[in-house]
Amino acid sequence: MDPIVMAASMLDIDQLRTRASSHSSRRASELAMSPVSDASGDLIGADDPVAYEVFEWTTGSSTTDLLCAVTVLYPGPDPARPFHTRGHFHRDPDGGEVVVALRGSGRLDLLSRDGDLRRVQLEALTWERVSPGWAHRVTNLGLVPLVFLSICSVAVGHDYANLPKDTWATVSGGEER
Repeated sequence: MDPIVMAASMLDIDQLRTRASSHSSRRASELAMSPVSDASGDLIGADDPVAYEVFEWTTGSSTTDLLCAVTVLYPGPDPARPFHTRGHFHRDPDGGEVVVALRGSGRLDLLSRDGDLRRVQLEALTWERVSPGWAHRVTNLGLVPLVFLSICSVAVGHDYANLPKDTWATVSGGEER
């Protein structure tokens, strides 16, 4: 096996928890998704599992420094209802980002302010650039956690307010590559 592929597959999530400078998580109830039920018919909110965790490191505090984050996006309750990250624009309209898949498989959805949608498949050791001005979110399409690295300026920030709540639910089609 290729040494890089081997290293990515051996990523230790427990080590991320101890080494990151900050850690946050989002639960299923925090995602913009319709209510989903488990096999017993209970809403997933009753258990409210962690949908994803974010482990961050910064290289400094100036606006020219970098923010590096590893996100562990867990599989949804079933393949028809996958978990995804919370979609957002950047507060800095000139701020871009790079997303590198380390393990698992999924999709990066990119949405321009004009409503153009691009969908990019993510597999281990593939990467994609999020251009300035594009909203984005990642969806886990596999049965194992999708782990990816994001790198951007510490100044980009997240802008959830200017993304209509039902954007991802109402957008269909889009160019896939």
